Order: sequence, then C-alpha cells, then structure tokens
Amino acid sequence: MHLEKLDLNLLVAIDALSRTQSVTAAAAELNLTQSAVSSALNRARAHFQDELFYYDGQKMRHSPFGQSIADVVPDLINRLRSLSRMRASAELHTLERQFTVIASDYVAMVFLSVLSKRLSICAPKVSLAVVPFSEDAMGNFQRGKVDFLVAPDFWIDDTLHRAPLFKDGFQCVVCKDNPLAQTGLSLQSYLDAPHVVTNFFVGDGKSHFENWLKQEDIDIRIAASLPSFVVLPYYISGTRNIATIHKRLLKQFGKLDDLTALAPPREVPDLTEYLIWKDHHQYDPQATLIREMMLETGADL
Repeated sequence: MHLEKLDLNLLVAIDALSRTQSVTAAAAELNLTQSAVSSALNRARAHFQDELFYYDGQKMRHSPFGQSIADVVPDLINRLRSLSRMRASAELHTLERQFTVIASDYVAMVFLSVLSKRLSICAPKVSLAVVPFSEDAMGNFQRGKVDFLVAPDFWIDDTLHRAPLFKDGFQCVVCKDNPLAQTGLSLQSYLDAPHVVTNFFVGDGKSHFENWLKQEDIDIRIAASLPSFVVLPYYISGTRNIATIHKRLLKQFGKLDDLTALAPPREVPDLTEYLIWKDHHQYDPQATLIREMMLETGADL
C-alpha cells in the first residue's frame, strides 16, 4: 500500500534497520532476503531524498534526517497495526484473535489460567500466547508486537498505561524435616539459612522480594537462583533451604506433602501486579474488551 507515494512497507524496513543496525539482522527479523532489505532501503532513500543510514565500521548509523524518521516510525507502525485490527463491532463471543501477554510463570499459574477458563466460556475463539520475560520479549512489547505486560510497578515507565490487577502477600516455605519447621523463624535463623530465589535475567533480574531485601539492606545466603517460580519448591524439598514466596503460589504447592509454610520474621510488603499496555491499544476496541475482562478477573481472585 502507498500513501503519498510512500510504500508503507518501507517503514517496517526502516524500523528494523534502526534497531538492528544491520541489513543481515533486519532481513532475518523480517524473514526477507538481504537483497530485499537492501532494495527497500534504496527505495526509502529515493523517496526521502536522503541516505537515511551510513556505515560506521561494521555498524549502520542514522543520518541526521534518518534519525528524525526513526524517532517517529515505531509509534506510527504500532498505530497502523492497531488500526488494521479494528472492526466495526467488537463483541467477546464473536471475537477471534490471539493476544500475547508477557508474564512470569507465577502470573501464568495464578491469574492467566483463571482468565483462560473465563475466555473459554465468554470468548471461545480468543487464544492467549503467554511469553516469559526476556530482552527480546520486552523489545517486542515496546514495538507493539506484544499486547500486554503483567508485572510489578518497578517494570513500568511513564510512557505506559497501567491498572492494578491483583495483590499478593508472602510466606516462607521449608521442608518439614528442617528444624526451623518446629522452632519457627527468628530474624537471625532466617538470615543464616540458605535461600532459594528467582532471577529473570532481564534488567537487574530481581523480583519484588529481592528488591525489598535490597531496600531493607538485608543480606541473605543464596543456595540457588532460578529463572522460574514454579520449580522453586523442588529446591526446598529434602533440603535445609528456605524460600519466601507468594501466598497464592503456595496454594498451588499443596500436593507437596513434605513442605510447610512459616511466617516471615519480618513482614514483606504486599506485591501488586499491574496490567500494562501501550498507547496504541487505547484505540483498539478488541484489546479494550480483553483488558476489561483481565481487570475483572484480577479483581475476583
């Protein structure tokens, strides 16, 4: 499609080149040949009457005008994607679309599984694609290729829309054979114990609990650092390890008979998970319907 003689597909190529700074990498991302991307760049140069990019060693750099184009293209592409998804009417029971959500396995277990059950009744043709946290996933969210992000407030910047989804508290979990199961936790025994924590290897990798430890200047001994909440109890069973985990998640571990819950020696602030979306979804009636259902489901947990 052309607008004012501009092939809109060229904007997609410019966006990919801006981020990857490489014809080869842009071609791989767009599933095109390198010659097709080079051709798109040449056509974009001819349209804008500017080189747009130049090589500085092995990297592509923007020309001054190219930088001004790159600054507006991502948001424009997001809005065009949103526009392409709009329909004259949007009703849940007739909606047929896949929505992608970045979420931890904890959120997938305690929230998205409940949402999926509701969707199976109210919107049977809607599917959820749950994506774990990663640098690539967060980049796709920023580019509008992912619909929603569910995360604590420290993941949110001022450019994003957000709404509180649900809250959760924390308890400690130990193996029943651990002497602490009988004596309870003092602050000193808590600090002396080996801990199992999570690390998502995105940003600083820390969860709500680890960020709280840092704020309180509390040092703990790490026995294992995991990229997943749901495997965490298996690093407690049969050990002297301890973990501080979400109460809602603890309910899912009820089948593990050799674990027991204890109150933390110091109260950990409640976690609030937020539903987060970008500006272009404000104009997407289908996404609005799903967003409203997500917020209702979170309120009912």
